[in-house]
Amino acid sequence: MSTSALAPRINRQLLRAIGDALDGVKTAICIFDDEDRTVFWNRSFLQVFPEHAGKVYEGEPYRENLHRFYLARLSAADLPNIEQFISMGIDRHHAQMRPYSFDHRDQRVLVSSLPLPGGQRVRIWNAEKSIHSALPVQALATNAVVSDETAALLDRLPDGVMICDHDGMLKWVNQAFVDMYACGNKQECLNHSFFYIYEKAWQQQQTPGPHTAKKTISDLTEQFNFSGAPFDIALPNQRTVRIITQKNVHQDTVYTHVDVSELELQKNLLLQAQTQLLEIANKKSAYLEEQMLSTLNAIALARDNETGQHILRTQYYVKTLALRLRALGHYREELSDADIDTMFKAAPLHDIGKVGIPDNILLKPGRLTEEEWAIMKTHALIGENTLAATKHDKEQNHLLTIAKNIAGGHHEWWNGEGYPRGLHGQQIPLEARIMALADVYDALVSERVYKKNWTHDEAVQFIIEKKGMQFDPLIVDAFLCESHVCNQIAQTFKD
Repeated sequence: MSTSALAPRINRQLLRAIGDALDGVKTAICIFDDEDRTVFWNRSFLQVFPEHAGKVYEGEPYRENLHRFYLARLSAADLPNIEQFISMGIDRHHAQMRPYSFDHRDQRVLVSSLPLPGGQRVRIWNAEKSIHSALPVQALATNAVVSDETAALLDRLPDGVMICDHDGMLKWVNQAFVDMYACGNKQECLNHSFFYIYEKAWQQQQTPGPHTAKKTISDLTEQFNFSGAPFDIALPNQRTVRIITQKNVHQDTVYTHVDVSELELQKNLLLQAQTQLLEIANKKSAYLEEQMLSTLNAIALARDNETGQHILRTQYYVKTLALRLRALGHYREELSDADIDTMFKAAPLHDIGKVGIPDNILLKPGRLTEEEWAIMKTHALIGENTLAATKHDKEQNHLLTIAKNIAGGHHEWWNGEGYPRGLHGQQIPLEARIMALADVYDALVSERVYKKNWTHDEAVQFIIEKKGMQFDPLIVDAFLCESHVCNQIAQTFKD
C-alpha cells in the first residue's frame, strides 16, 4: 500500500488515540474542517453535550451542531431568536484567540480553540460542577473586598471596572465605569444588575426613537454567559465598549469595559469606503480601479505603523523579485506581465489588517508582550477578511484576490511555522511568498524606534540562512540575483 493511501488511516488512528487519551482525563474534543464541518469527536464530547448523542455525524455543519446546543439552553421566549444566537456562536468559533467559560446543564465549561493548518479548527472542553450547585449558600455570600489602596489604583484606570456577585448584582465599580455609563455616582450603580445600568444609559439619550444598535437583554445575557470571550456593546452617541470577563475572583466576577469607539469608527469608515468602491467598480474603468486602490492605500497607510516609503519599497521589491523569478524560468504560468502588474498594485495592501489593531499595541514604542503579539498577529486574517468582503467585477476581483492572498499569507513560512494558518510550501500563494521576503528584507534594513537598521549584507546573510525555512528557496535565489537592485531601491526610497 502506498504512503499516500496510508495517510488518511494514520491520521484517523492518531485522532482516535488523542480522543481516547483525552477521554481518560474527561476532556472533550471536536475538530472541524475549513468549511466548519465536523471531522472528529470523542466520548467526552457527548458527555459534556448530551444533546448531540446519536445525532452528530461526520461532515455535519457547525451551524446544525449549534442549533441543537441552543435548543437545549434557550428559554421559550428566546427560541424565536435562535438564528441570531447561532450566528453569535459561529463568530466566536472563528474569532476565538483565548479560552473562555460558560455554564451549560449545571456545569461550568471551559473551552479552548485553536486554528489548525489548512483552515481547520480544534475545540477542547473541560467541564466541572457549576459553582452555583457545588458550593453552599454561605460560600456564595462571601464578599470580595476591594481595599482603599486597590480602589484608588483602579479609579486611575481609563477603562471601566465592575465587580458582580454570583447573582449578577454590582458590588463595586470604578470612576471610569460611572463616567462611561453616565451614572451619577458609584453608589447609584451598586445592588443593580448591569442590564439595569445599560438600560438607564440608553434612557438618558437626548434623541428619542428606535436604537437598532442597542442590544436586547437576551443578547446581553447570552454574551455574559460566555465568560472570557470579549464582546462589544453599543452606547448612545455612537460609542462602543468592549467587555472582557474574569470569573470566580472570591466567587465574584470582574468585568473590564474598554472604550473602542475610535477603532469601531475607523472600521466603519473602511466599510463605507468599500461600499462606495463597489459602486465605482461596476463601471469597469481603469481610472476607477486606481481610485479604489488609492482609497484602500490611504486607509492602509493611515493605520500602518510603518511609513509611506515602506510601501513604495516593498512594491518595487515584489516587482523586481517576480521579474527575476520569471527570467530564471520559475512559476512562468503565474508571472505574466499582467500578473506582475497586479502584484505591484496589490502589494501596498499587505498590512491593511492593521486597521483592526488597537493604537496602544500598533504604535507601542518597544517590543510587544506575548499577549500583545498574539493580538498583533491577527492583522493578517483581519486584512484577508476585509479584502475578501469587497465584491467587484471579474478584473477587479482578481486584483483583490491577489491583495487578499498577500494580506493573509505574507507571514506564513515555507516550512509551515508561520501564521495565521501554518501553511507550508506551495500551499502559500506565490504572491504572498514573494511579499514575505520583500517585507522581511525591508524590515531588516530599516531603522525603527525599537531597533537599529541592519546593513544590506547582514540582511542578505539572514535571508540566505532562512532559505527553505522561512522563504521559498527559488525566491531566495531570485533575490540573490537582484540583491543589489533591492539595495538601490532601499536607498532611493529611504525614510
